[in-house]
Amino acid sequence: MLSNFLHLESKIDRFLGGANGGMPVVVYGAGFALPAILGKLELHGFNIAAICDSKPEKQGQRYGGRYDIIGPEEALSKFPDATFIIASPKYFDEIYRDLAAKIDPSRVSDVDLECAHYFNAGEFRQFFLQHKDRLERIIAGLADDGSRETLTRVIRAHLSGEREHFQQASTGNDDWYLFNSLMAPRHGAVYVDCGAHNGDTIKLFAKAASNGYDKIYAFEPDQNMHDALWEMARGDPRISVIEKGAYHKEGILSFNANGMYSALVGGKGEDASMSVHVTTIDGVLDGRRADIIKMDIEGAEYDALLGAEYTIRTYKPRLAICLYHRVDDMVRIPELLRRFYPDYRLYIRHQSESCTDTILFADLGDTC
Repeated sequence: MLSNFLHLESKIDRFLGGANGGMPVVVYGAGFALPAILGKLELHGFNIAAICDSKPEKQGQRYGGRYDIIGPEEALSKFPDATFIIASPKYFDEIYRDLAAKIDPSRVSDVDLECAHYFNAGEFRQFFLQHKDRLERIIAGLADDGSRETLTRVIRAHLSGEREHFQQASTGNDDWYLFNSLMAPRHGAVYVDCGAHNGDTIKLFAKAASNGYDKIYAFEPDQNMHDALWEMARGDPRISVIEKGAYHKEGILSFNANGMYSALVGGKGEDASMSVHVTTIDGVLDGRRADIIKMDIEGAEYDALLGAEYTIRTYKPRLAICLYHRVDDMVRIPELLRRFYPDYRLYIRHQSESCTDTILFADLGDTC
């Protein structure tokens, strides 16, 4: 099955490798995706002329002390030979159509660099070529056709770099962590939220727990989120806020806090913005049960699972584990869960139209 993808070459890799032939580029969009996309362009030697944004309140600012933020019309006038690179995943198609109607469409890049946020150029293809057989075994072992099709489409999208392929892989995000279906809380559930952020997923869990729950453990190392978590937990003794990240041991790690793109610093050139404390799920629970464990922890998922081995082997909790932060997580996390408990039924959902939010779900039931 995956052999059909051997011929695919990433359009993102080709684009980055060409660095626009040294010609100037204007980056359109000064939102949450800009820092990472700008970093990729700088890494690959692009000639960045300016940043533009349609919001007047952003215009006139200077980003990072290096780039002027100007309006789209000024950018079109001031840089008549520049290629426009879109850094707004949410409004990508709208911006592309608008620009292509005003200037030569060849000057508007159709490459969505957001689709290559987590992996360096060529990284996924190299992994695919080395571990194609393992990937095929993971796909074959998934619990339903929908999961097998979804993971296959995600792999194709990473290999091709085509925005359209990520869109085709998307399974929607109306029920982000399947709390209204596969992961629906049962009466008296104990929920472990690793990467609790500001409490958004805890609220989703609590809303779905119509029959009540016994306990929530909220792991969150980012100190910028702690006030919101404590405020949410105020007056509810069932919620324990753990101001640490989940990991395989106690310790302190370097962490780059960047909202939804926060990450453990791990050799890709990031600058750590803080040090965070980490601990293990097994240590915090101290033999107590867990019924549902969710992990969205910026590449530390595998290590956190190692630190939850006793809990998983003993109580067989249902699991929702993000697979998209590290290229090898797509195989090593399903393989680890099989070692912990071979009877887990594994499902895959891809809850975005880009490279983010590929999530592995583990359950003991029959259907998803």
